[in-house]
Amino acid sequence: MIEETVFSNKTLIKIVKEKYNIVVNDIKKLDRGSANIFSLNNSTYILKEFQSKYSADEIKKEIAVINHLKKDKQLVPEYIATQTGKYSFKYKKKIIILQKFINGYTIDSNNGDYEQIIESARELGKMINSLERLNYKLPYNDVSSWYKIEKLNKSIEKNRELIKNVTGKYKDKIIKDLDDKISMLEYVRDNLNFNEMKNLTIKNTHGDYSVLQFIYFNSKIKSVIDFVSACKMPIVWEVIRSYSYIDINAKDGKIDIENLVNYVKEFMKYVKLNKYDIKYMPYLYLIQLLNSDYGYKQYIADNSKQSLLEFAFFRTNLCKHLFENAELIANELEKYIVANIDEN
Repeated sequence: MIEETVFSNKTLIKIVKEKYNIVVNDIKKLDRGSANIFSLNNSTYILKEFQSKYSADEIKKEIAVINHLKKDKQLVPEYIATQTGKYSFKYKKKIIILQKFINGYTIDSNNGDYEQIIESARELGKMINSLERLNYKLPYNDVSSWYKIEKLNKSIEKNRELIKNVTGKYKDKIIKDLDDKISMLEYVRDNLNFNEMKNLTIKNTHGDYSVLQFIYFNSKIKSVIDFVSACKMPIVWEVIRSYSYIDINAKDGKIDIENLVNYVKEFMKYVKLNKYDIKYMPYLYLIQLLNSDYGYKQYIADNSKQSLLEFAFFRTNLCKHLFENAELIANELEKYIVANIDEN
């Protein structure tokens, strides 16, 4: 839930003049993302008021990443410095930034055509390639926590507890989904060789890269936004996850393997992957999805949260498809990409 803004129009005008020496004569509040966002001066600037959970270090990280990528001619927003040369400031315990307005539009998930699918892979590859030269230490997202036995057992128990509280017209489907997730979690726990996953390629990346973070203009990506989750992690998770969010053919949670292969091939024009990346790409994504109860938990607590339940259904469909086809997906990726795989 978006927190209430700390600004009135009067205080916002005063603060922007004080910090940036910009006279504000038009303010529109935008309904976009998890921050409070304001369009200023007929869409000349965007002021972003982060939720209180975000620390100054996290915003500093985002600014460092964006400024680096901007210098490397990547498709990112342009932040505006205050009169004292800083790219953020704090007002009433909220961190505030100002950036140039990006003229464009967003599209919903799973509405991308083939050209947009390949463009997404290309921009991700170029971005990760650029971030190898980032002069800023990003936090390490240790995804090995996703497949620790204790974590998997905890997820199994969470689903069992949720089943006890299911009500409403979707009761039978939700219980079936949660039972299926329990079965998949138990199989993953008892059968996968997690030791090999320590060989996954780890690099700096966006951390939340998907079509939901793209601003489009004339059907092309004009900017990638929201780098607050930037981190160092196994990049194949970012690859397959971003594919699953853009392809219209994956809207029901079923991966188009040919499109995924072409997505990976385009990405690999900029970033090398090894044989373990190819083998465990679908499994890593499957494990992350299986551990999440997002959507079900919120709907069970409040049956009005229909959109979150639909998202949960999509992700469980994706789990089932990955579970049934992970080996096939890995084999097809290897078949088409083997000539370019880095064996080291």
